[in-house]
Amino acid sequence: MIARPFPVPDKDSAPYWEGLEAGELRVQRCAGCGTLRWPARAICNRCHSFDADWVAMSGRGTIKSWIRTHQRFHPAFAGEIPYVTLLVALAEQADIQIIGAFADPAAEPKIGEAVHAVFRGNREDGPILFWELGAS
Repeated sequence: MIARPFPVPDKDSAPYWEGLEAGELRVQRCAGCGTLRWPARAICNRCHSFDADWVAMSGRGTIKSWIRTHQRFHPAFAGEIPYVTLLVALAEQADIQIIGAFADPAAEPKIGEAVHAVFRGNREDGPILFWELGAS
């Protein structure tokens, strides 16, 4: 059996991965102006503050784009082909768009559909963000 690749969190992304493991979708928030930032970065594009914290989002959003993958990019995922990946705009701030797996790969997602985050996996097999249809 071939092992799955795991994310390697760095100082900027560790709170995101810790959030997934805890069942929360977290994004960085500027401590200076309150703007949400994704992906995480050292400086706020709006006010140029270096201060930030991480906050839990509702996990609700809408589908902006999607793709069904038929290519096996890593042998560990051979049994999951085809799979669907969604780009979702978060309800809290529409310019925050996060990629995740579609929970129902047989379904045909539609742009603009409401979705909510679900969390699968753990420290041993890696936390993964999935999106399910519905506002939850």
